[in-house]
Amino acid sequence: MTSPMNAPGLHDSFVLLDGAKRRPLPGVARVTVGLAANIDTQQPAGDSTAVTQLSESTAEVTVQLTMWTHAQWMAYQSLLQVFRRGTKTGPAVFTTAHPEVTARRVKRLYFVSEQGEPYNPAVGYKVSIKFSEKLKEKSATQSVGTSEGSIDNAVGVDPSTGNTPANSEAGARVVAAARANGAGTPAAKTRNGVNDISEGGYCSAWQRVVGTQAGFPATLYGETALQTEAQFRAAKLSEPWSSASQGQLQVGSQIFYGNDPSDSGHVGTYVGMRADGTPMVLSNNLVTYQARGGIIDRATGRATGYDSAGKKVDARGEVPLLGLGTPTSVAPPPGQPVRVRQGPVAPAPTRSGATTPRPTPVALPPNRPSQSVPLPPTAALFTPTPSPLFNPRR
Repeated sequence: MTSPMNAPGLHDSFVLLDGAKRRPLPGVARVTVGLAANIDTQQPAGDSTAVTQLSESTAEVTVQLTMWTHAQWMAYQSLLQVFRRGTKTGPAVFTTAHPEVTARRVKRLYFVSEQGEPYNPAVGYKVSIKFSEKLKEKSATQSVGTSEGSIDNAVGVDPSTGNTPANSEAGARVVAAARANGAGTPAAKTRNGVNDISEGGYCSAWQRVVGTQAGFPATLYGETALQTEAQFRAAKLSEPWSSASQGQLQVGSQIFYGNDPSDSGHVGTYVGMRADGTPMVLSNNLVTYQARGGIIDRATGRATGYDSAGKKVDARGEVPLLGLGTPTSVAPPPGQPVRVRQGPVAPAPTRSGATTPRPTPVALPPNRPSQSVPLPPTAALFTPTPSPLFNPRR
């Protein structure tokens, strides 16, 4: 665990995770987190007072933000629209991997209020943003962090998907292979013989190990997830994602995210539903990697493989299916029928409402693994670098 003393850079920045989107708060952040017990005080007969704790303590988070450039102020205006818009069911809900928040095992934050101060040239533009923890209903609350494959204070991963029955023996084989290569297990080497499938960004390599163990030919898997998706499509072993796909998913299916912001795609294995009905995907992904403190090299846009203390970070974990973006296609387990044959790709909508054809996928250069979440603007967030005592790629 980091502290403000050994990793001040991690404590001075605050990034909100909104599904697959990263929303860094511009400027320098001072984060205050407090816990409060939810109690019910009753006055029974006599002079005594009965105090009952209704549920686990909840957190209140205050972010004091200081900005001093026009670019920071403009970036903040975009965030204000997100806060104001909220969701269909209430206030905007986020997660975050900030050390002060994760240290208190807070899983969700919902926006409460925002207050700006008059601009002062001597100290910059200051605002105060308040969030409150949003807990699940008691009947749906699950323990977090109780297994090797379950880490995410930031994304709410839990191991309960293991109870979801597979639709077929082939699907069960895929899930078994995925879990055998999950977080904390020995990591196979990638094709280059140097890196391994636990390192952030090697999603296609991880899926190749899982898929071949379950019965798919290794030749279907390319250097990137986009190449793998194209080869499954060419072999007629996948179908386009549609509005009906989620309700018809087979456990053990491979889920492809061709619109991943990395331009290299993303892929993972559908392992079933969480106890609250959320479909979960196990993969090598940067949501898990960054939730565990993994650092992105700002110069290359790739995972360094390490946290700020120089400790290697395992990027394998379960994330909600839509927490990785919107899928573009799905491949059922080996030997299972493909319901919908590949047809013409639908045009992509533009801001004006017109449509333009999607570009034809092209082969990407090797050694450019998927980055399953977008990176923040380089001017908006200082990304710490690993300790000089460690050279992750040496």
